[in-house]
Amino acid sequence: MHNLDIGKQLGASPLVRALAALPAGRLGAGIVSIGSMLLIWHVMSLHFRPWVPDIGATLTAIGQQLQSPGFWENFFLTLGRVLTAFVAASVVGAAIGLLIGLNERAEAFFQPLLALALAVPDPVYIIFAILALGTGETAGFVALTIAVVPFVTNIVRSNVHARDRALDEMAQIYHLPRPVRLMAVLVPQLVPALLTAMRFSFALSWKLVVVVEAIGQPNGIGSAIFHSFRQLRMREVAAIAIIFIITMQLLERGVLGRVEKRLLRWRN
Repeated sequence: MHNLDIGKQLGASPLVRALAALPAGRLGAGIVSIGSMLLIWHVMSLHFRPWVPDIGATLTAIGQQLQSPGFWENFFLTLGRVLTAFVAASVVGAAIGLLIGLNERAEAFFQPLLALALAVPDPVYIIFAILALGTGETAGFVALTIAVVPFVTNIVRSNVHARDRALDEMAQIYHLPRPVRLMAVLVPQLVPALLTAMRFSFALSWKLVVVVEAIGQPNGIGSAIFHSFRQLRMREVAAIAIIFIITMQLLERGVLGRVEKRLLRWRN
């Protein structure tokens, strides 16, 4: 409250007042963290030039990329791929996780496959999909979905097993219909797990999309990064990566984070 009062007294902008409202310890830790990263970056740029571009040159390259129509074309293409893979992997993974968690026969069938899928490195899926389906959109979509689904499935399955069985027994005693049991008893218990699975799915999807584009796509953010790397334009590599990473973090924390807070408001 004291920091917020100071911000109001000084007539600060909304951004300054928002920063003043943060706890002093948290704000200080954030400033120290960012400052440390910039210091490490500066030192590395002095010792590993030109492989590590300096901060000023990178900021200039970021401005150039933001003004480039080609960058935005690649950006929105990659964003579409990320959202498609994210939705497909979340839906399929959650459905399989629910099936495995609620059905012993399904768990006996899927458990070895799930263990194997979790052990396979993600680039293997990408390489095999490209070899089998070529370098088109279908190969990337299949590879991304198959790579992300096992992790979502495992999160949902684990939380289905950890549910409160007493609520299941109560629903059985009162002879509640199966749809009511599912929506009123099971789903509320699984909302935190589903949200966790969604955030993990999104975080993994956008990272893998960049890898898929760098390996087998002629366009997109990953392809642009790889193209700049081959030409040793490291400032462009850093600029494109920074813009995309910041955007994905804002989407994850801003959109998915708000959805999570709204759905879990009853906990407070």
